[in-house]
Amino acid sequence: MDKVLEVKKLNRVFNKGKKTEVYALHDVSFDLDKGECLGIIGESGSGKSTAVRIITRLISSSSGEVILNGQNIKDISRKELYKEIQMVFQTPVESFNPRIRIGKSVGESLRNSGLSKEETKRKVETLLEECGLSKEFYDRFPHELSGGQCQRAAIARALAIEPKILVCDEATSSLDVTVQKEIISLLNSIRERRKEDISIIFISHDIALVQQFCDKVIVMNKGEIVEMGETKNVIVSPKKEYTKKLIASVL
Repeated sequence: MDKVLEVKKLNRVFNKGKKTEVYALHDVSFDLDKGECLGIIGESGSGKSTAVRIITRLISSSSGEVILNGQNIKDISRKELYKEIQMVFQTPVESFNPRIRIGKSVGESLRNSGLSKEETKRKVETLLEECGLSKEFYDRFPHELSGGQCQRAAIARALAIEPKILVCDEATSSLDVTVQKEIISLLNSIRERRKEDISIIFISHDIALVQQFCDKVIVMNKGEIVEMGETKNVIVSPKKEYTKKLIASVL
């Protein structure tokens, strides 16, 4: 399969050169293929979120490369990068401006790209419906939505400019079990409709969700990749002792 993302020997060091030097990431390397869903699991502090924050240029790396569609992300403007990569965060309500209606927030990137107000509204209403929300949600404020509804709106916003990569950083962890399943079902339907037009990086503490949703999985511990491979192989027949203990603690 064609690679949409290549992460090569990524390092992130805090207090570099000092006695208290700490590696948040150490020689992290992996690929993401077109249309693939890659899970990243590990305990808190394992480096999962640090890795994707570097990929999305929210923070910088100490060394290493991130190649997006054959181009180093350092050579891509943030504006262009965010046309290719979008994130869905852990706390959906907090990811919206409470004083701005949902429709306007979802359509902001479309308006910035030059679409008219009328075209933007039509596309936003279609996106909301694709994500399981009726057109009526266009005029609602974030506080008028439940957590699950707000996460659906956040996914609609992320999809608005048709990114090639969707990063879900603990996107289901603040939701109850029933709503988690609904969000996973939504993401699966998006994958089915968009096929190779979208790839997903799915960070989660919930190994059961990763098992049912992701094609491949990376297991991280203390800033390093401990194990990676096809999800069914890693979860069912883990090779590394850390992976065995991690899985045994939750499954």
